[in-house]
Amino acid sequence: MLVVGSAQFNRVAISVAGAEHIIGESGISETRMGWVYSAFLLFYTLAMLPAGWLIDRVGARATLIILCFGSAVFVAGTSAVGLFSPTATALLFGLLVVRSLMGIVNAPLHPAAARMVYAEVPLRAKSFANGLVTFSACLGISATYYGFGLLAARFGWPTAFLITGWFTLLAGLVWVWGTRSTQNESTRTSTAAPHALAEQDISGVLRDPGVICLTLSYAALGYFQYLFFYWIQYYIGTVEHLGADTARLYSTGITLTMGFGMVFGGWLADRIPPHASGRSRRGLVSAWGMVASGVVFELGLLGSDSRVMVSAFAISAALLGMCEAAFWTTAVQLGRSRGGLAAGMMNLGGNAGGFLSPIATPWLGTYFGGYLGAASGWRASLAVAGAISVVGALMWLGVRPGSQEFSVDEMRNPS
Repeated sequence: MLVVGSAQFNRVAISVAGAEHIIGESGISETRMGWVYSAFLLFYTLAMLPAGWLIDRVGARATLIILCFGSAVFVAGTSAVGLFSPTATALLFGLLVVRSLMGIVNAPLHPAAARMVYAEVPLRAKSFANGLVTFSACLGISATYYGFGLLAARFGWPTAFLITGWFTLLAGLVWVWGTRSTQNESTRTSTAAPHALAEQDISGVLRDPGVICLTLSYAALGYFQYLFFYWIQYYIGTVEHLGADTARLYSTGITLTMGFGMVFGGWLADRIPPHASGRSRRGLVSAWGMVASGVVFELGLLGSDSRVMVSAFAISAALLGMCEAAFWTTAVQLGRSRGGLAAGMMNLGGNAGGFLSPIATPWLGTYFGGYLGAASGWRASLAVAGAISVVGALMWLGVRPGSQEFSVDEMRNPS
Protein backbone atom coordinates (compact mmCIF):
# COMPACT_ATOMS: atom_id res chain seq x y z
CA MET A 1 0.00 0.00 0.00
CA LEU A 2 2.89 2.38 0.74
CA VAL A 3 4.46 1.80 -2.67
CA VAL A 4 1.17 2.20 -4.54
CA GLY A 5 0.19 5.31 -2.58
CA SER A 6 3.54 7.05 -3.12
CA ALA A 7 3.57 6.15 -6.82
CA GLN A 8 0.13 7.63 -7.34
CA PHE A 9 1.09 10.75 -5.38
CA ASN A 10 4.01 11.29 -7.74
CA ARG A 11 1.87 10.53 -10.76
CA VAL A 12 -0.88 13.07 -10.04
CA ALA A 13 1.27 15.76 -8.41
CA ILE A 14 2.07 17.09 -11.88
CA SER A 15 -1.62 17.92 -12.40
CA VAL A 16 -1.64 19.91 -9.14
CA ALA A 17 1.50 21.75 -10.25
CA GLY A 18 -0.15 22.31 -13.62
CA ALA A 19 -3.47 23.59 -12.30
CA GLU A 20 -2.00 25.87 -9.62
CA HIS A 21 1.30 27.04 -11.13
CA ILE A 22 2.51 25.88 -14.54
CA ILE A 23 -0.53 26.79 -16.68
CA GLY A 24 -0.84 30.27 -15.23
CA GLU A 25 2.82 31.11 -14.63
CA SER A 26 4.80 29.49 -17.45
CA GLY A 27 2.79 30.28 -20.58
CA ILE A 28 1.88 26.64 -21.20
CA SER A 29 -1.75 26.25 -22.32
CA GLU A 30 -4.29 23.82 -20.89
CA THR A 31 -4.10 21.65 -23.99
CA ARG A 32 -0.28 21.47 -23.95
CA MET A 33 -0.33 20.66 -20.25
CA GLY A 34 -2.69 17.85 -21.17
CA TRP A 35 0.10 16.56 -23.44
CA VAL A 36 2.38 16.32 -20.41
CA TYR A 37 -0.23 14.36 -18.45
CA SER A 38 -0.84 12.03 -21.38
CA ALA A 39 2.88 11.57 -22.15
CA PHE A 40 3.20 9.71 -18.86
CA LEU A 41 0.08 7.69 -19.65
CA LEU A 42 1.16 6.90 -23.24
CA PHE A 43 4.49 5.36 -22.28
CA TYR A 44 3.00 3.82 -19.14
CA THR A 45 0.49 2.10 -21.42
CA LEU A 46 2.99 1.06 -24.10
CA ALA A 47 5.20 -0.55 -21.44
CA MET A 48 2.34 -2.48 -19.84
CA LEU A 49 2.75 -5.84 -21.63
CA PRO A 50 6.55 -5.91 -21.19
CA ALA A 51 5.94 -5.03 -17.53
CA GLY A 52 3.53 -7.95 -17.17
CA TRP A 53 6.10 -10.29 -18.73
CA LEU A 54 8.76 -8.97 -16.32
CA ILE A 55 6.49 -9.57 -13.31
CA ASP A 56 5.93 -13.20 -14.30
CA ARG A 57 9.65 -13.63 -14.98
CA VAL A 58 11.32 -12.11 -11.90
CA GLY A 59 8.41 -11.76 -9.47
CA ALA A 60 6.31 -8.91 -8.19
CA ARG A 61 8.62 -7.95 -5.31
CA ALA A 62 11.71 -7.45 -7.46
CA THR A 63 9.71 -5.54 -10.06
CA LEU A 64 8.35 -3.16 -7.45
CA ILE A 65 11.88 -2.53 -6.14
CA ILE A 66 12.90 -1.40 -9.61
CA LEU A 67 9.81 0.79 -9.78
CA CYS A 68 10.48 2.52 -6.45
CA PHE A 69 14.05 3.54 -7.15
CA GLY A 70 13.35 4.44 -10.78
CA SER A 71 10.46 6.66 -9.70
CA ALA A 72 12.69 8.50 -7.23
CA VAL A 73 15.08 9.34 -10.07
CA PHE A 74 12.42 10.71 -12.38
CA VAL A 75 10.56 12.65 -9.69
CA ALA A 76 13.87 14.41 -9.01
CA GLY A 77 14.23 14.82 -12.78
CA THR A 78 10.89 16.65 -12.90
CA SER A 79 12.32 19.04 -10.32
CA ALA A 80 15.46 19.58 -12.39
CA VAL A 81 13.42 20.42 -15.49
CA GLY A 82 11.47 23.03 -13.55
CA LEU A 83 14.58 24.57 -12.01
CA PHE A 84 16.76 24.77 -15.12
CA SER A 85 14.41 25.31 -18.10
CA PRO A 86 14.95 28.88 -19.41
CA THR A 87 11.81 29.09 -21.59
CA ALA A 88 8.28 27.73 -21.72
CA THR A 89 9.23 25.62 -24.76
CA ALA A 90 12.19 24.08 -22.95
CA LEU A 91 10.02 23.43 -19.90
CA LEU A 92 7.36 21.72 -22.00
CA PHE A 93 9.91 19.56 -23.83
CA GLY A 94 11.70 18.62 -20.60
CA LEU A 95 8.47 17.66 -18.85
CA LEU A 96 7.39 15.55 -21.82
CA VAL A 97 10.68 13.61 -21.77
CA VAL A 98 10.93 13.09 -18.01
CA ARG A 99 7.28 12.19 -17.49
CA SER A 100 7.41 9.76 -20.43
CA LEU A 101 10.36 7.91 -18.88
CA MET A 102 8.64 7.91 -15.52
CA GLY A 103 5.60 6.33 -17.17
CA ILE A 104 7.74 3.40 -18.38
CA VAL A 105 9.18 2.81 -14.90
CA ASN A 106 5.72 2.91 -13.28
CA ALA A 107 4.07 0.48 -15.70
CA PRO A 108 4.32 -2.63 -13.45
CA LEU A 109 2.71 -0.95 -10.42
CA HIS A 110 -0.82 -2.33 -10.32
CA PRO A 111 -0.25 -5.63 -12.17
CA ALA A 112 2.59 -6.45 -9.76
CA ALA A 113 0.47 -5.53 -6.75
CA ALA A 114 -2.43 -7.69 -8.01
CA ARG A 115 -0.06 -10.58 -8.73
CA MET A 116 1.39 -10.40 -5.23
CA VAL A 117 -2.07 -10.23 -3.65
CA TYR A 118 -3.17 -13.32 -5.56
CA ALA A 119 -0.11 -15.26 -4.45
CA GLU A 120 -0.13 -14.22 -0.80
CA VAL A 121 -3.77 -13.64 0.26
CA PRO A 122 -6.37 -16.35 1.03
CA LEU A 123 -8.98 -17.05 -1.63
CA ARG A 124 -11.96 -15.45 0.11
CA ALA A 125 -10.12 -12.18 0.77
CA LYS A 126 -8.40 -11.50 -2.54
CA SER A 127 -10.83 -8.87 -3.84
CA PHE A 128 -10.88 -7.15 -0.46
CA ALA A 129 -7.06 -7.05 -0.47
CA ASN A 130 -7.07 -5.63 -3.99
CA GLY A 131 -9.59 -3.07 -2.78
CA LEU A 132 -7.19 -2.01 -0.02
CA VAL A 133 -4.36 -1.69 -2.55
CA THR A 134 -6.40 0.47 -4.90
CA PHE A 135 -7.64 2.46 -1.90
CA SER A 136 -4.04 3.30 -1.10
CA ALA A 137 -3.77 4.68 -4.63
CA CYS A 138 -6.64 7.03 -3.86
CA LEU A 139 -5.01 8.02 -0.57
CA GLY A 140 -1.87 8.94 -2.47
CA ILE A 141 -3.84 10.90 -5.05
CA SER A 142 -5.99 12.71 -2.50
CA ALA A 143 -2.87 13.69 -0.55
CA THR A 144 -1.52 15.54 -3.57
CA TYR A 145 -4.12 18.32 -3.52
CA TYR A 146 -3.11 19.59 -0.10
CA GLY A 147 0.22 17.85 0.44
CA PHE A 148 1.88 18.71 -2.83
CA GLY A 149 -0.16 21.89 -3.21
CA LEU A 150 1.11 23.28 0.09
CA LEU A 151 4.70 22.20 -0.62
CA ALA A 152 4.55 23.91 -4.00
CA ALA A 153 3.06 27.08 -2.52
CA ARG A 154 5.75 27.21 0.16
CA PHE A 155 8.86 26.18 -1.81
CA GLY A 156 7.84 26.39 -5.48
CA TRP A 157 6.73 23.41 -7.53
CA PRO A 158 10.22 22.33 -8.70
CA THR A 159 11.54 22.11 -5.13
CA ALA A 160 8.36 20.33 -4.07
CA PHE A 161 9.17 17.56 -6.56
CA LEU A 162 12.69 17.32 -5.17
CA ILE A 163 11.28 16.82 -1.66
CA THR A 164 8.82 14.16 -2.81
CA GLY A 165 11.64 12.41 -4.67
CA TRP A 166 13.39 11.83 -1.35
CA PHE A 167 10.17 10.48 0.16
CA THR A 168 9.88 8.09 -2.81
CA LEU A 169 13.40 6.82 -2.17
CA LEU A 170 12.48 6.24 1.47
CA ALA A 171 9.36 4.30 0.44
CA GLY A 172 11.56 2.07 -1.72
CA LEU A 173 13.87 1.31 1.17
CA VAL A 174 10.90 0.46 3.40
CA TRP A 175 9.55 -1.90 0.71
CA VAL A 176 12.89 -3.73 0.41
CA TRP A 177 13.12 -4.20 4.16
CA GLY A 178 9.46 -4.98 4.80
CA THR A 179 9.04 -7.66 2.12
CA ARG A 180 12.08 -9.80 2.85
CA SER A 181 9.85 -12.73 3.82
CA THR A 182 8.28 -12.78 0.33
CA GLN A 183 11.50 -12.55 -1.66
CA ASN A 184 10.97 -16.04 -3.10
CA GLU A 185 7.50 -15.11 -4.38
CA SER A 186 8.63 -15.30 -8.00
CA THR A 187 9.63 -18.94 -7.67
CA ARG A 188 6.23 -19.80 -6.19
CA THR A 189 4.16 -18.05 -8.85
CA SER A 190 6.15 -17.77 -12.02
CA THR A 191 8.46 -20.71 -12.67
CA ALA A 192 6.13 -23.68 -12.70
CA ALA A 193 5.06 -23.32 -16.34
CA PRO A 194 7.11 -25.47 -18.73
CA HIS A 195 9.65 -23.35 -20.55
CA ALA A 196 8.75 -24.85 -23.93
CA LEU A 197 5.15 -23.71 -23.59
CA ALA A 198 5.97 -20.13 -22.61
CA GLU A 199 5.21 -18.57 -26.00
CA GLN A 200 1.97 -20.54 -26.36
CA ASP A 201 0.88 -19.46 -22.87
CA ILE A 202 1.52 -15.80 -23.67
CA SER A 203 -0.44 -16.02 -26.92
CA GLY A 204 -3.30 -17.75 -25.16
CA VAL A 205 -3.59 -14.99 -22.59
CA LEU A 206 -3.58 -12.24 -25.20
CA ARG A 207 -6.25 -13.99 -27.29
CA ASP A 208 -8.51 -15.10 -24.43
CA PRO A 209 -12.01 -13.62 -25.02
CA GLY A 210 -12.53 -13.00 -21.32
CA VAL A 211 -9.27 -11.08 -21.03
CA ILE A 212 -10.10 -9.05 -24.15
CA CYS A 213 -13.58 -8.10 -22.89
CA LEU A 214 -12.15 -7.29 -19.46
CA THR A 215 -9.57 -5.06 -21.15
CA LEU A 216 -12.22 -3.18 -23.14
CA SER A 217 -14.35 -2.65 -20.06
CA TYR A 218 -11.37 -1.41 -18.08
CA ALA A 219 -10.55 0.98 -20.92
CA ALA A 220 -13.97 2.60 -20.45
CA LEU A 221 -13.47 2.73 -16.69
CA GLY A 222 -10.02 4.26 -17.19
CA TYR A 223 -11.32 7.07 -19.40
CA PHE A 224 -13.92 8.02 -16.81
CA GLN A 225 -11.67 7.57 -13.79
CA TYR A 226 -8.78 9.62 -15.14
CA LEU A 227 -11.11 12.53 -15.66
CA PHE A 228 -11.48 12.64 -11.87
CA PHE A 229 -7.72 12.47 -11.37
CA TYR A 230 -6.58 15.04 -13.91
CA TRP A 231 -9.37 17.53 -14.57
CA ILE A 232 -11.95 17.53 -11.77
CA GLN A 233 -9.91 19.97 -9.65
CA TYR A 234 -9.59 22.34 -12.62
CA TYR A 235 -13.26 21.98 -13.50
CA ILE A 236 -14.45 22.76 -9.98
CA GLY A 237 -12.01 25.59 -9.33
CA THR A 238 -11.77 27.29 -12.73
CA VAL A 239 -14.74 26.33 -14.89
CA GLU A 240 -17.26 26.50 -12.03
CA HIS A 241 -15.40 29.47 -10.47
CA LEU A 242 -15.34 28.01 -6.96
CA GLY A 243 -11.69 28.92 -6.31
CA ALA A 244 -8.47 27.02 -5.68
CA ASP A 245 -9.04 26.29 -1.97
CA THR A 246 -12.54 24.96 -2.54
CA ALA A 247 -11.35 22.90 -5.50
CA ARG A 248 -8.61 21.33 -3.36
CA LEU A 249 -11.11 20.43 -0.63
CA TYR A 250 -13.71 18.99 -2.98
CA SER A 251 -11.14 17.11 -5.09
CA THR A 252 -9.66 15.55 -1.97
CA GLY A 253 -13.08 14.47 -0.74
CA ILE A 254 -14.10 13.04 -4.11
CA THR A 255 -10.90 11.02 -4.42
CA LEU A 256 -11.22 9.67 -0.88
CA THR A 257 -14.80 8.56 -1.49
CA MET A 258 -13.56 6.70 -4.55
CA GLY A 259 -10.99 4.99 -2.34
CA PHE A 260 -13.54 3.97 0.28
CA GLY A 261 -15.68 2.62 -2.55
CA MET A 262 -12.73 0.45 -3.62
CA VAL A 263 -12.47 -1.16 -0.19
CA PHE A 264 -16.23 -1.73 0.07
CA GLY A 265 -16.41 -3.08 -3.48
CA GLY A 266 -13.62 -5.56 -2.79
CA TRP A 267 -15.36 -6.75 0.38
CA LEU A 268 -18.67 -7.04 -1.46
CA ALA A 269 -17.14 -9.00 -4.36
CA ASP A 270 -15.76 -11.56 -1.90
CA ARG A 271 -19.24 -11.96 -0.40
CA ILE A 272 -20.85 -13.18 -3.65
CA PRO A 273 -21.94 -16.80 -2.96
CA PRO A 274 -19.56 -19.42 -4.41
CA HIS A 275 -22.48 -21.19 -6.14
CA ALA A 276 -23.30 -18.08 -8.19
CA SER A 277 -22.52 -18.15 -11.90
CA GLY A 278 -19.06 -17.17 -13.10
CA ARG A 279 -20.45 -14.00 -14.64
CA SER A 280 -22.11 -13.00 -11.37
CA ARG A 281 -19.02 -13.68 -9.30
CA ARG A 282 -16.91 -11.53 -11.59
CA GLY A 283 -19.20 -8.89 -12.97
CA LEU A 284 -22.03 -8.20 -10.55
CA VAL A 285 -20.25 -5.51 -8.57
CA SER A 286 -18.16 -4.07 -11.40
CA ALA A 287 -20.75 -3.90 -14.18
CA TRP A 288 -23.54 -2.43 -12.09
CA GLY A 289 -21.11 -0.10 -10.38
CA MET A 290 -20.02 1.35 -13.72
CA VAL A 291 -23.62 1.85 -14.83
CA ALA A 292 -24.67 3.51 -11.58
CA SER A 293 -21.56 5.69 -11.51
CA GLY A 294 -22.17 7.03 -15.00
CA VAL A 295 -25.84 7.76 -14.35
CA VAL A 296 -25.20 9.59 -11.06
CA PHE A 297 -22.44 11.63 -12.67
CA GLU A 298 -24.76 12.74 -15.48
CA LEU A 299 -27.38 13.79 -12.95
CA GLY A 300 -24.78 15.82 -11.06
CA LEU A 301 -23.90 17.74 -14.21
CA LEU A 302 -27.55 18.76 -14.54
CA GLY A 303 -27.66 20.24 -11.03
CA SER A 304 -27.56 24.03 -10.71
CA ASP A 305 -26.31 24.01 -7.11
CA SER A 306 -22.58 23.41 -6.66
CA ARG A 307 -23.14 21.34 -3.51
CA VAL A 308 -25.50 19.01 -5.37
CA MET A 309 -22.99 18.73 -8.21
CA VAL A 310 -20.05 17.89 -5.96
CA SER A 311 -22.13 15.43 -3.91
CA ALA A 312 -23.12 13.64 -7.10
CA PHE A 313 -19.48 13.58 -8.23
CA ALA A 314 -18.47 12.03 -4.90
CA ILE A 315 -21.17 9.35 -5.07
CA SER A 316 -20.25 8.63 -8.68
CA ALA A 317 -16.57 8.29 -7.71
CA ALA A 318 -17.44 5.88 -4.88
CA LEU A 319 -19.52 3.72 -7.22
CA LEU A 320 -16.72 3.71 -9.78
CA GLY A 321 -14.22 2.78 -7.09
CA MET A 322 -16.35 -0.23 -6.14
CA CYS A 323 -15.58 -1.74 -9.54
CA GLU A 324 -11.79 -1.86 -9.21
CA ALA A 325 -11.03 -4.85 -7.00
CA ALA A 326 -13.01 -7.42 -9.00
CA PHE A 327 -11.26 -6.33 -12.19
CA TRP A 328 -7.82 -7.08 -10.73
CA THR A 329 -8.80 -10.36 -9.11
CA THR A 330 -10.46 -11.56 -12.31
CA ALA A 331 -7.50 -10.60 -14.51
CA VAL A 332 -4.99 -12.62 -12.48
CA GLN A 333 -7.41 -15.56 -12.26
CA LEU A 334 -7.85 -15.63 -16.02
CA GLY A 335 -4.10 -15.36 -16.58
CA ARG A 336 -3.25 -18.31 -14.35
CA SER A 337 0.57 -18.73 -14.50
CA ARG A 338 0.66 -15.60 -16.66
CA GLY A 339 -1.34 -13.58 -14.17
CA GLY A 340 1.05 -10.64 -14.39
CA LEU A 341 0.68 -10.56 -18.18
CA ALA A 342 -3.12 -10.77 -18.02
CA ALA A 343 -3.24 -7.96 -15.46
CA GLY A 344 -0.85 -5.97 -17.65
CA MET A 345 -3.11 -6.55 -20.66
CA MET A 346 -6.13 -5.31 -18.74
CA ASN A 347 -4.25 -2.31 -17.43
CA LEU A 348 -3.06 -1.53 -20.95
CA GLY A 349 -6.71 -1.06 -21.83
CA GLY A 350 -7.40 0.98 -18.72
CA ASN A 351 -4.56 3.32 -19.46
CA ALA A 352 -5.36 3.54 -23.15
CA GLY A 353 -8.65 5.03 -22.01
CA GLY A 354 -6.80 7.02 -19.37
CA PHE A 355 -4.37 8.34 -21.96
CA LEU A 356 -7.21 9.75 -24.04
CA SER A 357 -9.00 11.36 -21.13
CA PRO A 358 -6.56 14.20 -20.27
CA ILE A 359 -6.31 15.19 -23.94
CA ALA A 360 -9.91 14.62 -25.03
CA THR A 361 -11.57 16.29 -22.04
CA PRO A 362 -10.32 19.87 -22.70
CA TRP A 363 -10.52 19.35 -26.48
CA LEU A 364 -14.17 18.27 -26.29
CA GLY A 365 -14.82 21.10 -23.83
CA THR A 366 -13.48 23.59 -26.36
CA TYR A 367 -15.34 21.96 -29.25
CA PHE A 368 -18.71 21.87 -27.49
CA GLY A 369 -17.98 25.29 -26.02
CA GLY A 370 -18.06 26.76 -29.52
CA TYR A 371 -21.74 25.84 -29.68
CA LEU A 372 -22.87 25.91 -26.07
CA GLY A 373 -20.56 28.36 -24.30
CA ALA A 374 -17.41 27.59 -22.31
CA ALA A 375 -18.96 26.20 -19.10
CA SER A 376 -21.64 24.19 -20.92
CA GLY A 377 -18.98 22.87 -23.28
CA TRP A 378 -17.03 21.44 -20.35
CA ARG A 379 -20.20 19.90 -18.92
CA ALA A 380 -20.88 18.21 -22.25
CA SER A 381 -17.31 16.89 -22.33
CA LEU A 382 -17.72 15.42 -18.85
CA ALA A 383 -21.06 13.92 -19.84
CA VAL A 384 -19.33 11.95 -22.61
CA ALA A 385 -17.12 10.31 -19.98
CA GLY A 386 -20.12 9.25 -17.90
CA ALA A 387 -21.76 7.70 -20.96
CA ILE A 388 -18.56 5.78 -21.78
CA SER A 389 -18.67 4.20 -18.32
CA VAL A 390 -22.19 2.90 -18.91
CA VAL A 391 -21.25 1.42 -22.31
CA GLY A 392 -18.10 -0.15 -20.87
CA ALA A 393 -20.13 -2.09 -18.32
CA LEU A 394 -21.65 -4.13 -21.16
CA MET A 395 -18.24 -5.65 -21.91
CA TRP A 396 -18.58 -7.80 -18.79
CA LEU A 397 -21.10 -9.85 -20.77
CA GLY A 398 -18.13 -11.23 -22.68
CA VAL A 399 -16.41 -12.51 -19.54
CA ARG A 400 -18.36 -15.70 -19.91
CA PRO A 401 -19.25 -18.15 -17.11
CA GLY A 402 -17.45 -20.81 -19.14
CA SER A 403 -14.13 -19.01 -18.68
CA GLN A 404 -12.17 -21.03 -16.14
CA GLU A 405 -11.19 -19.75 -12.76
CA PHE A 406 -8.12 -21.09 -11.01
CA SER A 407 -7.14 -21.74 -7.45
CA VAL A 408 -3.87 -20.51 -5.99
CA ASP A 409 -2.35 -23.99 -6.20
CA GLU A 410 -3.24 -24.26 -9.89
CA MET A 411 -1.69 -20.87 -10.57
CA ARG A 412 1.50 -21.85 -8.81
CA ASN A 413 1.66 -25.31 -10.44
CA PRO A 414 -0.09 -25.17 -13.82
CA SER A 415 -0.13 -28.26 -15.99
